[in-house]
Amino acid sequence: MKSSAKSSSNYQKLALIIGNGNYRRSKNQLSQSIINAVELSTILKRMNFNITLYIDVRTSEELSENVKKFAHNIKDNDLVVFYYSGHANQVNNQNYLIPIYDDRIGTDTDVLDLACSFDSIFDRLVEKTSSHITVCILDCCKPFWRIGKSESHGVDGGRGLHEIQPIERALIQLSCAANKTSRDDLFSKKLLKHVAKENIDVRDLFQLITNDVLTQSNQMQEPLTINGIRQHEPVYLNKVMINTNSSVRIPNIAYNSKWKYTALLIAGGKNYKSTTNELYCPRGLCMSRDNQAIVIADTLNHRIMLINRRTKSLQILVDKNRNGYRYDSLSEPSNVICDTESKQLIISDYKNRRVLRWSPRNSAELQIIKDNIECRGLAMDNEGSLYISDTKRHEVRRYHNSDREGTVVAGGNGQGSDLNQLNHPTYIFVDRDQSVYVSDSWNDRVMKWEKDMEDGIVVAGNTDIGNNLTQLNCPAGIVVDQLGTVYVADHWNNRVMRWYNGASHGDVIVGNSHGLGNTVKLLNGPEGLAFDGDGNLLIADSYNHRVLQFDIRMT
Repeated sequence: MKSSAKSSSNYQKLALIIGNGNYRRSKNQLSQSIINAVELSTILKRMNFNITLYIDVRTSEELSENVKKFAHNIKDNDLVVFYYSGHANQVNNQNYLIPIYDDRIGTDTDVLDLACSFDSIFDRLVEKTSSHITVCILDCCKPFWRIGKSESHGVDGGRGLHEIQPIERALIQLSCAANKTSRDDLFSKKLLKHVAKENIDVRDLFQLITNDVLTQSNQMQEPLTINGIRQHEPVYLNKVMINTNSSVRIPNIAYNSKWKYTALLIAGGKNYKSTTNELYCPRGLCMSRDNQAIVIADTLNHRIMLINRRTKSLQILVDKNRNGYRYDSLSEPSNVICDTESKQLIISDYKNRRVLRWSPRNSAELQIIKDNIECRGLAMDNEGSLYISDTKRHEVRRYHNSDREGTVVAGGNGQGSDLNQLNHPTYIFVDRDQSVYVSDSWNDRVMKWEKDMEDGIVVAGNTDIGNNLTQLNCPAGIVVDQLGTVYVADHWNNRVMRWYNGASHGDVIVGNSHGLGNTVKLLNGPEGLAFDGDGNLLIADSYNHRVLQFDIRMT
């Protein structure tokens, strides 16, 4: 059975998908393989791939002919995906894909005669042109039982695939390690979950899938990636244009990135004064759309500042030089975000228990958006809704347009540590799926609430305070990248940690939990975090009264 759909890209995105499930021998049947192949076809079609789908290929000759016809359409610079879900077997360190007519396969010779070698398939894919990128996904690590073999006799079903050497300009992904088998469909489940993620390099995409499989299988199944794509050659299965007017900024950080140990001093750091060139316990910060400026809540100076990254000069945006409850005054502003759609700032005026809007067109006026709220965290989603954390009510609410009451999207069940509760929520982050990440500061953890879910999940830390790699101590600023990796300012541990999606522990990327300090290698009470377009990390180093930049290390 075959179906196809056309691509509208300037270059072709081609996908050959094969799902073999109805094997003649009942013990080799794989009903889920067909379902997975069809579902992947649907997803890739939405990603503008030209789909060629074959279900239940009967013989090696038929398989070879199908690959030949597909390869005929490949042109220079095309992106090619080959996905095979079914059985495979190895003979003499070579891998063979098994067609559904498996009732005559009993010996190695039978495999050689009746199956199709992976090497021949790959050679066919690249024989016309070798300049394109080829991504091969082999979900064929389930036990295959030959005639005369059973689970109680021999190890025939447990061979899996033999290790494959890297091939230039190709990435080959196995659903489990070489020479291993897996009886479930966990890999394809995670592939279908993540494959449509936008603007993720294919190597990072499969690292994300691998991490997810490892976590859910309790480290029992480890997918294997064989990469032959050059290091500095990005490859995206689903590259989309980013709306630069969106207030949602999702940093694109390569997996396992590292940052320099020594920071650049961007602003402040000499003493805590109210002069224009100094800061006093800065907290929340955000980047301008063009990455040329940083807007920061200069909390104990009761003002909002603009930092020019090129000149490192500071400019007062909002300040009446007084601390108090007046319509035109701030009292310990804790956070600020940029509404890029309206080109305005939204400010958490914490001690005045209100949220304000400020426009550069009318800089003398502060518009009250929401009052009677102890707000520490602010975020906006891609629909323009505003999210506000309330440390008194222990909840996060979403407000859309003129909505005054808002909708609880995290917490809201009283102060506590259950999965439907928060304890003094501060910083928040909202991703493109409108999942809400919350620094649950007095529970020493970061929580994630997927859209419309009543309970959250713990994505960093736990309720056990400490400074080891499984713990946090009053988490503050948070950012989540395109892989779902959480970056969190571990306030009282004086460090910034990274927690991969599904990980049980984090790793320290800057700072030192064993000591605070004011050198450019150390932190003292880090608060707000942000990444610029190059992946450099900006930190409000609060008790050192400064903003630091840790440059990403180029590998």
